[in-house]
Amino acid sequence: MSLLSDMAVPVAKLVNAKRGNKKAMENPERNTDVFNRKNFSKGFITEEEFIDGFQVITVKTEKSLNRHVIFLHGGGYVMRAVKSHKNIVERMVKKYNLKVTFIDYPLAPEHTADKTHEVLMKAYKSVTQKNINDKFYFFGDSAGGGLALAFLQEARDKNVMPFPEKTVLMSPWPDISMTNKEIKKFEKKDPLLPVQSLIKIGKQYAGNLDLKSPLVSPIYGNMDNLGEILLLFGTNEVLYPDCMKLSDMLNTAKGTVVELYIGKNLCHDWILAPLKETGKALDAIGEFYLR
Repeated sequence: MSLLSDMAVPVAKLVNAKRGNKKAMENPERNTDVFNRKNFSKGFITEEEFIDGFQVITVKTEKSLNRHVIFLHGGGYVMRAVKSHKNIVERMVKKYNLKVTFIDYPLAPEHTADKTHEVLMKAYKSVTQKNINDKFYFFGDSAGGGLALAFLQEARDKNVMPFPEKTVLMSPWPDISMTNKEIKKFEKKDPLLPVQSLIKIGKQYAGNLDLKSPLVSPIYGNMDNLGEILLLFGTNEVLYPDCMKLSDMLNTAKGTVVELYIGKNLCHDWILAPLKETGKALDAIGEFYLR
C-alpha cells in the first residue's frame, strides 16, 4: 500500500486511498515477488531456503553483526510484501549492520493462521539453528506486528530457545475482531484502513479459530516475559485505540519492557511512506536494536 500522512491531504484523495486499500485487501495480488534474491544488489549476501514451499531469505553483508532480525511484513495477512518493505530491510542491513531474515509466511484466503504459525515456527527454528552465535530480534509492521506478538507469546509458552530479545511492533494489528468501541472515533481520521474490510480479512485469516484467540488477536494473550518491545503507531490510525490498550498491558506486564514511539498526526504504518518522519522512526528502530 502507498501510505501518506493525513496532514494537508485532500479529502478526495483520502477516500480514494481507502477505496484502493479495500480493493487490494479483498482482491490481493499474487504476481509480486519483491524479495526475489535477484532483486538484491551485489553488495548484499543472500541465503535462501523454503519451508513448506514458503521463502525464507536472510540478507546481510560482510560487515553484519551477530544481531539478527526476523522480519514479518504487513498487509492484513492477505497481501504480499511491497517494495517499501524491501527498502527497510536493506536499510537495516546497510546502515545498522544487522542481519535480516524475511519470512514470506502463508497468507489468507489460501491459508489460515494455523498454517501461518506452523511455517513461522519451523522457519524460526531453522534460522536460529543455522546462526547459533546470533542474538535474535523481531520486526513486524501492521499484520506482521500482530503476528510477531502472537509468536512471542507462543514461543514463551512452548519454551522456544533462543527467545527473541527485542521486538519492534510498528502499527501492529493486535485484535482482528475489531470490537474495541473506541475504534469508531478514529474511522474518519484514518486515511487508509477500511474497517469492514479488516473485519472480513480477519475472519479469513482466523479460519476455524475464535477471533479472540491469542494466536490471531494477541491482545487477549498474556504479556508477561516478552523481552524488550518498541511499540510505534500514529495518532490518526484506526488501530490507535487498540495500540494504546496494548501499550498499557505491556507496561504493566512482568518481565516485559516497552517503549512508546507515537507519531502525531501520522497514519497507519507510516514508515512505508517517503516522509521525513520515516527516517527518524527507522533510526529509532536501528538504535533500539543496536544498544
